[in-house]
Amino acid sequence: MTKDRRLIVGITGSSGVILGIRLLEALQDSQVETHLIVSPAARLTIEQETRWKVDDVMALADVTYNYRDLGARIASGSFTTQGMVIIPCSIKTLSAVANSLAGDLLTRAADVTLKEGRPLLLVVREAPFHRGHIRLMDLAAAAGAVIFPPVPSFYTHPQSVDALVNNLVGRVLARLGIENSLYQEWQGITPAGPSSKIPADLLALPLVTLATVGAEGAPHAASVYFAAGEDNRLYFFSSPASQHGRDLAANPAVALTLSPVVEGWRDIYGLQMRGEAQLVPAGPEWERAYQLYLARFPFSARFKEEMARNTLYVFTPQWLRLVDNWRGFGFKEEWTKA
Repeated sequence: MTKDRRLIVGITGSSGVILGIRLLEALQDSQVETHLIVSPAARLTIEQETRWKVDDVMALADVTYNYRDLGARIASGSFTTQGMVIIPCSIKTLSAVANSLAGDLLTRAADVTLKEGRPLLLVVREAPFHRGHIRLMDLAAAAGAVIFPPVPSFYTHPQSVDALVNNLVGRVLARLGIENSLYQEWQGITPAGPSSKIPADLLALPLVTLATVGAEGAPHAASVYFAAGEDNRLYFFSSPASQHGRDLAANPAVALTLSPVVEGWRDIYGLQMRGEAQLVPAGPEWERAYQLYLARFPFSARFKEEMARNTLYVFTPQWLRLVDNWRGFGFKEEWTKA
């Protein structure tokens, strides 16, 4: 694939290295060529905070550089890029950027990005900030950097750390002008009353529970990863040899539930659905669905061949029931497709 844009990515030793890793995963099959610098401290943090090996993280990028190589091409403004992001950005790196102290390739590349008037995002990871930190952020912002602390968006009702990470990385990419589907745009406050749309916070959940009935009438339930398409359609991959794959071959009628893990009765909230699950043949719809799936689960890029050997299904709901105990004990709201 010929890539038409370049992005410099720096990962420092601050806590939160999974943010940088997820960003690299998200850009693997994109038109953006990634140029990666990993600081020595980041190598230690990757080993401490994640199950990733440093070499595997480096392999996610299109081009990698030695942290000390001040002669690398990204150290010159003549090497054009879309910009740079340091994710996460330690206070030490923030200080170097704010004071134009380009003592290594990462901070030199950041300084070049600023002097060329290109976007530089600093995902500063520290809490709480003291006045010295705030002063450094002000200096960096005055020089043109965008200060982007990894503050989560709770309007999406995230149900996992993974959902928080995806949303943050999606917003970072969006701020750099890179389209993606890792984050959810604010759609305004949903008016009360029955709705035929699946709530966005439930679509942010990674798994849906799928219930099928086999040829002999035996029920079966399983959890599957899913990606949402238009008109409430949900796509999922599964082996045709699995129990639910065999069930669907005999009977396409299914029931699905989307529900977060909760601690108390008042937090019970979710969606029950009934409809049909059909095979998606190879072609444009299959490719569109795969891209949706890839955007939600970047790790799947490494398993495209395995996924192609499985079957892609699309679920189209005919009936929805919302359950929401915040609106009253046992509250239910139903919608049936005309």
